[in-house]
Amino acid sequence: MKANHVLTVALVAVMACLFPHEGAAVVTVYFDPDQVATLEENGITWDTISCEGYLFTYTRDKLFTGGGSEPIGRPVRIPWPDGIEAQYVTAGPNPGDAQIKVQRVDGGVFDLTSFTAMLLANAGAGREIEIVPLLNGEEPLNDPLFFDVSGNYGQEFSYDTSPNPNGSTAELVNYDTYLINLTLDFALTALTLTDPSSASPVLAEPQTIAAGDLLLSPNPAGSRVHISLSGQRTVAEGRLSVYSVRGNRICSLMLDASGHTTWGLCDEGGRPVAAGVYFVRRESAAGPFGFQRVVVVR
Repeated sequence: MKANHVLTVALVAVMACLFPHEGAAVVTVYFDPDQVATLEENGITWDTISCEGYLFTYTRDKLFTGGGSEPIGRPVRIPWPDGIEAQYVTAGPNPGDAQIKVQRVDGGVFDLTSFTAMLLANAGAGREIEIVPLLNGEEPLNDPLFFDVSGNYGQEFSYDTSPNPNGSTAELVNYDTYLINLTLDFALTALTLTDPSSASPVLAEPQTIAAGDLLLSPNPAGSRVHISLSGQRTVAEGRLSVYSVRGNRICSLMLDASGHTTWGLCDEGGRPVAAGVYFVRRESAAGPFGFQRVVVVR
């Protein structure tokens, strides 16, 4: 857990270099007893609240009858500020998945940096939370991002920007809406949102960024990325590995004697990788160094 936290902090710092800022990024961490929520809208099977500059719209099974003739609704098990509960809607005009929609009050872009979800029903094996990021009402990604939550009632699952075969939030950057869906009741019990105060999600001109002991340029990269060892002219152990956000190793690279190499944005078999977020890590006999983030654009 501590290693993941350190990696998250490092990646957030790298992200601050990747994107142009009008001001310092503002990180909001939920849920705290001092965070007061205001009811903004009350729908037939949903509610919307606001807190600290963000809007949360979540589903409620308000028309549930329990076998009777009148709607009684289902009780809430995780009330604010312990978290936000989303219920699978069993009755009414739009039955379907439990969903939490997150937006900024001002409609601006932000990052969904990390979250913890608690199951409020037995999910069993193979169940996943689906997160659909939106920008101006459109879905820029070809597919949603999936986060494994195979388990039982009361279990919690935490995800952040770390490479993880079960899911990573590294690609949830610079969107104005996030739809968080599950086919059964769940609650968010921890959530970190980052307002990058960014004028544009992509750099107009390639720039070099320093990340740990490696320099990556350009970043974002469209055809290749040059990698060099910062502050050193020679390197005893020059092996690098490139990983996907799900923790799969894409390829290996070798720094030359002066500490330089180039990644052509291809996997080990020479096939171009898809657009997205990748991580470069320097390996050594003493153990791996931290991950360095690179964005591939196509």
